[in-house]
Amino acid sequence: MISISVVIPAYNEEHRLPETLKVLNSFVAQPAPWVIQEVIVVNDGSTDKTASYVEEEKKNWPLLKLHSLAVNQGKGAAVHAGLQMASAEWILIADADMATPWDELKKLAAHSSQAALVMGSRALPQSDIIIRQHWIRQTMGKTFNKILKFFIGLPFKDTQCGFKLLRNDSFFRTEVLPRLQVQRFSWDVELILFLMKFQKAVIEVPIRWEHKEESHVHIVRDSFEMLFTVLKLKRRVRSE
Repeated sequence: MISISVVIPAYNEEHRLPETLKVLNSFVAQPAPWVIQEVIVVNDGSTDKTASYVEEEKKNWPLLKLHSLAVNQGKGAAVHAGLQMASAEWILIADADMATPWDELKKLAAHSSQAALVMGSRALPQSDIIIRQHWIRQTMGKTFNKILKFFIGLPFKDTQCGFKLLRNDSFFRTEVLPRLQVQRFSWDVELILFLMKFQKAVIEVPIRWEHKEESHVHIVRDSFEMLFTVLKLKRRVRSE
């Protein structure tokens, strides 16, 4: 039986996080071939009641932990803070909007013996998309992954899905985690590149997914930032 730390980056999620944590609390109590050791919410400098809500919930749920960044730094920075805190054998990184249902963890965990990173994917033939993104976001996502394949050689269909299971072993903590620097939306690509640099297996698994409104990703601004970051990443990963 494997142990899992759940890491949830959260920025101004007072409306979506309560339902996400409520469902997760029920999910943790169900029999499973794993044990969820802790749930770490990383508050990325929220200006709403995200932090106060988690503080209140902690009183009734011992597994729940809160780490707050003083100012908003970006999803990558929040994820890195959660990775630093995580103590279980595996880390499930999951978005606060519960776009991927918690029970999809069983699909990722089934492949845990085969890889250092098991990524949920919305773009495989077997992926089950309940509600799709707007066609503009779909097109931008497909274009981004084509760019990753062309410029960096990443073979994956979907690097940006917010549901990933990561092996939290000593090699990751000493060789990969200290090298992670990307603070915003291309943190996934950086993680994948460093794992592959050290010949660690990364695989995609089709999952069930449902688009949620109120995305914090700005289609134009963040897409250009992600592209610029990715183009710099290849050179940096090679040099380290």
